[in-house]
Amino acid sequence: MLKKTLLAAAVFACATTAVQANEVSGYLTGSVGQSDSKDFRSDTDFAYKIAVGLQANPYVGLEAQYTDLGKPSDKGFVVDNFGNLYNAKVTAKTRGLGANLVGTLPLDDFKLFAKVGYHKMETKVTLKVDGFGSDSDTVREWVPSFGAGASYAIMPELEIVAEYERYKDVADAYNVDLASVGLRYNF
Repeated sequence: MLKKTLLAAAVFACATTAVQANEVSGYLTGSVGQSDSKDFRSDTDFAYKIAVGLQANPYVGLEAQYTDLGKPSDKGFVVDNFGNLYNAKVTAKTRGLGANLVGTLPLDDFKLFAKVGYHKMETKVTLKVDGFGSDSDTVREWVPSFGAGASYAIMPELEIVAEYERYKDVADAYNVDLASVGLRYNF
C-alpha cells in the first residue's frame, strides 16, 4: 500500500515539474455511459465520471477523476445443509477517485487520446438470500486502468468526448469496462 502511494506521489511530482515548464490550460469533463462486467448476469449498468485536468502542452495532460461504475448484479440459488434451495442475489457497487496520465494527438478540431491511471476504488458487495436477509462487505483497493478516446471541438472551449476505459481487477475479482460520452469544457 505504501509503495503504491509513493508511486502515485512520484507521478504527480514529475507531472507538476513538466506542467511548470509550459503554459498550462485546464479542463473539466463530465461523462455518462455504461459499465460492463462479464462476471455478472446483469453485467451492464449506468455509470458516470467527472474529471478535472491540466493540459501541460498539446500532447500531455494529467487529470483527477471521480468514477461511479454502477451496480451490476447476479441472481442464483443458495443451498443450505439440508439441501433446501433459496433465491439469492449479489450486487457490487463500485466507485472511487483516481488520476490519469493522458497522451493526446491533436488533429485540428479532432483529438485522439490514450490514458493510463491508478484509482482508489471502493466496492460494496451485498448478498441477499430469501428468508435469511442480507449481508455486505466493502473492499477498498488501488486498481489500474487504461483507455482511449476521441474528442471533437464544437467551439474552442467546448468539446464532445467519447471514450472507452478498462478498470483491472476490481475487488480483486473482475474487470470493468466503461464506454462513455460527455462534454469537456476547456479553460
